[in-house]
This record gives sequence, C-alpha cells and structure tokens, in this order.
Amino acid sequence: MRFLFPYFLFALTAVAVPIIIHLFNFRRFKTVYFSNVEFLKNIKKESKRKSKLKQLLILIARILVVTCMVIAFAQPYIPVNEREKRDVNQVVAVYIDNSFSMNARGEQGQLIESARNKAIEIARTYKPGTKFIIITNDLQPIHNNLLNNEQFIREVTEIEPSPNVIPVSQIYNRLKELLNSMVEDADKNIYFLSDFQRTITDFEKIESDSTIWSYLLPFYPQASGNLYIDSCWFETPSRKINEEEELFIRIKNRSDQDYQDLPLRFFLNDSLKSLTSFSIAAQGEMIASLKFTNLKSGFQRGKVELTDYPVTYDNTWYLSYNVQPEVRVLAIYEGNDSGLNYIRALFTDDDYAKLDIMNSQSLQVSRLGDYNTIILLNLRELTSGFTSELEEAVANGASLIVFPEMDANVESYNRFFSGFGANIITGIDTMKQALAGIALDNPVYRGIFREMEENTRFPDVKGHYIFTGLTRIPETRLLWFSNDDKALGSVAHGDGFLHTFSFPLNNLNEAFARDIIFVPTIYSLVLNSIPRQDISYTIGRDNFVLVRQNRNIANSPQLLVKGANNNTEFIPDVQISDKNKLRIGLENRISESGFYNIRAGENTVAVIAFNYNRNESDMRYFETGELKDAVSGFRNISVIEDTEKQFSEIFDEIQNGKQLWKLFIILALVFVATEAAIIRFWK
Repeated sequence: MRFLFPYFLFALTAVAVPIIIHLFNFRRFKTVYFSNVEFLKNIKKESKRKSKLKQLLILIARILVVTCMVIAFAQPYIPVNEREKRDVNQVVAVYIDNSFSMNARGEQGQLIESARNKAIEIARTYKPGTKFIIITNDLQPIHNNLLNNEQFIREVTEIEPSPNVIPVSQIYNRLKELLNSMVEDADKNIYFLSDFQRTITDFEKIESDSTIWSYLLPFYPQASGNLYIDSCWFETPSRKINEEEELFIRIKNRSDQDYQDLPLRFFLNDSLKSLTSFSIAAQGEMIASLKFTNLKSGFQRGKVELTDYPVTYDNTWYLSYNVQPEVRVLAIYEGNDSGLNYIRALFTDDDYAKLDIMNSQSLQVSRLGDYNTIILLNLRELTSGFTSELEEAVANGASLIVFPEMDANVESYNRFFSGFGANIITGIDTMKQALAGIALDNPVYRGIFREMEENTRFPDVKGHYIFTGLTRIPETRLLWFSNDDKALGSVAHGDGFLHTFSFPLNNLNEAFARDIIFVPTIYSLVLNSIPRQDISYTIGRDNFVLVRQNRNIANSPQLLVKGANNNTEFIPDVQISDKNKLRIGLENRISESGFYNIRAGENTVAVIAFNYNRNESDMRYFETGELKDAVSGFRNISVIEDTEKQFSEIFDEIQNGKQLWKLFIILALVFVATEAAIIRFWK
C-alpha cells in the first residue's frame, strides 16, 4: 500500500488527544458521603473494573477514528503496477481482436461489440491531444498511423470480424516497433482487448520494452464447445482419372460431449459424391475417410461438410485439384534398341498415357519440360548438358526412369547420379539373379499386389550394376535381388523423382519384361509422375501459390484472381519462381473461404481452395488468474480483472492505483458508531 499524500501521516500525532482526555478522565473523582460502605465494597470493586474496560474501549475507538481519518486524507492506494513517472504527452495503442472467436456472445453481448465499446471508452477517457494507434488482425496500412480522438473512434466503429489469426506476441512486437519509431518523449501505453485464446496467446515470445506499459482486458464468452474439421489430405500426391481416391479427414471435438453417428458429406463439383458417419469422444479427435472416383478430367472442386452449432465457420473444408486428361511419356533411346519394343507395346492404344519416342541423337532437349515421365533406355553415355536439362525437368515435377546399358560409360552415369544426390555405381555383378523382394507398402505398388506368397517365382535378370548404399542418401528401394542388391530405387529431386533400375531393358532380360511385375511397375511409375498438388490453402497464412507456366499464361498480358462464390477480384503480383513456375502473390486479399480461379484471359489456369484458419477453433481461453501468472515475469504488463466497469474507473486505477480512502472513511464512521454505542448502551 502506498500514499498519494504521505505528508498527511504526520497528523497521526492527533491520536494523543483522546489519550490525554482518557488520562484526565481517570484523574477526576467525586466524593460521596455514605453512612456505611461495608456492603458496597464488592460492588465498588466490580464497578471499577467495568469502568476501566469501558473507558479503554472508548479510547481504542477514538484512536481508530483519528487514525482512519488521517490515513483517508493521505489517499492510500494499491498500485496496479510499479509505474512511477508519467510524461505529459501520451500515446495510446489499442489492439482489438477481431478474429472469428470474438463473434461469440458474452454476458454483455457479442464480444467484438463489447471490445469496440471499450475502445471508444478508452479514447474518451484520455485527455484531448492524446494520440492513438488502432490495430486489428487485418494489419491494414491505417494501423501504421497516429490518430486523434475522432479518427480513432471512427476507425473503431468500422472494425469487422476477420478470418486472420495473429499471435499476441506478433501484435506486441509490431506495436513496440511502431511506438518506438513514432514517438520518443511520451507516455506509451498498449491495451489488448481480446478473448486470449490459448492457441494465440504466447507471452513467452514477447520481448518486453520497459518504456511501454501494457494492459490486458480479457473478454470471455459463454461456455460452449466446438466440433470442427481440422484438415483434409490424400496419401498419394497426384490425382488420376477413373481411379478410386481416398480422402482423409481429421475431426476434432473441443467439447465435453460425446457424439455418435454424425453425418460427414463430401461434395465434388456441387454433387454429393460420398457420405459416411463418424463418432467421436469428448475432447478427442479422429480420422475419417471418404472414397470416390474421378470420372472426368480438369479442375475439380471438392467440399467436406459436417453439422455443428453455434460455431459454424469451421464446419466446411474446401479442396481443389486438377485431373489431367493425359500423361505424356517420352522414351529416349539410341541405335536399334530392343527395349523400346517393350515400352511401345506397354503404351500402345492407351488413351491416357501418351507415348512419344525420340532418338538421343536428334533429341530436342528444350521439350523435356513438356513431359510428365522421361524414360532413358539403355543409353551408353550421358553428357553434362543433357544431364542439366534432365535435372531441371525432374526438379519441376517430372519423373525420370533410367535403364542403364551394361557397357555404358560408368563415369558419365556417376556424374549424372551425383547431380541427383543418388547412390552411384561401384561395380558390376555378371551373374544371373532372380528378383527377390518388392515394396508392397510403397504407393507405387499399393493396391496392385495385396500380398505375395512365399513360393512366388520372380523373374531372372542377367547381370546388374552394384550401387552404394549410403544411409545419408534417402533412397527408397522398390525392387531388390536375393543378395539384397538394389534392382529398382527411387530418389526425390525437387518436385519430381529419379527411378533407377540397376539393369538394362533388353532381350537378355526378356523374362523381366514379360513378367507380371513389369507392367504395373512401369505404368505405376508413369501414373505417379503427375505433378504434386496442394489441395488447399489457409487464409492469412498462405500468401502465394505456385502455378506452372503454359501457353495460356504466355499468351495473356496479365493474370486475374477471381472468386468463384464471391465478388473478390484482383490482379495478383506475378514473379518467375523458376523456369516452369510462376509465384502468384495474393497479398492478403483473400478473406472468404471457398474457391478462387486464376485466369489468363478467358482461360482458367488454376483453381485454388482457401479455408479459414483453424487455430481459433480450439475454444479454450486463459482465465484471469492464468493470465496474471503468465505475465508475472513482466513488470510493465498488467491484467485488468473487471473489464465490465466503466473505463474511467479502470483508468483511475491505472493512473493512481486502487484507491482505498473510501474504505478508511467507512471504517472511521464504523468506529464513531462503535464509540457512541459503548457510551450509550454500556451502563
């Protein structure tokens, strides 16, 4: 406890007055003559003791009256913080949390409305001439300016709910930089008006500034739970036509209620494609799956839905992807290669996988980027220029399948493998060996072979290269020999893959080419060469997307982003990411979940799906006591416990601490009444 006017405490010497009066009252006496006092001795002794007790209680009451009055005039208070110096000039920054969680209702109505009203109270409480900064989760340009009272109130009234979710530490650090860059000799204050959800309240990341005083004003919603879709994904990276897809959905239950047999729906291009039900325990999570088939090519727009109230913005998850009408395959050979016949036979009359064949002597390397899969058939040497073009094509998403010739230039092949970060050739095994193992759990073979019997007969291979098996190289073995040598390995490179066989594809290995393993292996490698796709993005977190260049983009003067279900439309910032990709900057201009078309003239070159951030779907908050514990390590950050009070009262406590003079006035009156009661009723 501290005193606003501590010099008044010298008046405590006034307690000597009732003490002196008390002492003189005991010295005064009156003689009463009585004929016989023998019978009054006992009464006299008892009355004297009671009189002394009565006078002592009166003395204590009078001392306490004087003491309480003196302390009341000294203006006692309990400081809210350790702040002492206050400058004449004041700058006030107010953060209003306008995320979706603030749409919840509290005891005084909608939280965001209560926060707006409190911000206006703050502006009207401070003296004229005070400068203000307003900031929300939208981080708009106006947030970088100093405002007067009227401008501040006008901006506050225009605040609307936003899908953006910004951690408290990021808001604090941004305001700290603004305040220190805009003003120097001023009293700097920050008010945080938020529900302080656990997912966004990260005080441990705050770097506190001793010149800035911060105050937390929590607004709590009425208790409610939330059931929501947290994320969706495919296990395989590419989508194919006429093949069954399995979509996985993670669902979280942030309530104290169990749910049984709730419906989960999947819409594809506005048609109900799949329906299932799920059950989930209180405060639990689960993964559901939905199966469907892509019946047509082109851009697909999907939507997963569940039903839950009162929080509804996270009941839907949007996703989009492109099903290519065909996969383009290029086989590169030299001379009169016998392996070409097996590749040609595999893709003949295939309407989906389109095969082109080029001789290595007449190859147009500039066209390599046009193909999804490139097959090198028994080439004897790989030049450095050819290798560089192949590396770029694979990095941009193509798959490269290599069958090395047995009498090839091993040094050129090793330079080639080193460029991809793959294992290199160390020797040759000329013995005939049978394949002995297959990676059934790999996506290449998943769904093709359910299981292999112990006595399964694998084909023989006549000679193969021996490769290093370095653990630092993340190579996946798909096929291997009985001596555990690699027969087929896969290494990721950029957005694509290098698939390396350790033997050539020719007449000597006809057993392999005619075996049941050959067709699904090559065909699956080709189908998995479809470029990886991001099926969804998050508003406020993903500010750009990558789009592959094509003729439509090249022939268009500019790109346009247009909302499929809303009026959003803008010209994005376009930068070249690499040879075949464009970086489309979205600049935080997408604020509604749904589908957005990226158009080049009249052609749609991409469809992207955006979802609201799920960080605020977890409806758990820091209580007042927890907030105080969280900021206990900061001497200049305080928690305002009763935000329902008028801000003028809160401001008075902030400026002058919690005033106690009224309490001492009341105590003084209580002791006066106590004294009067003793005098009147103690006979």
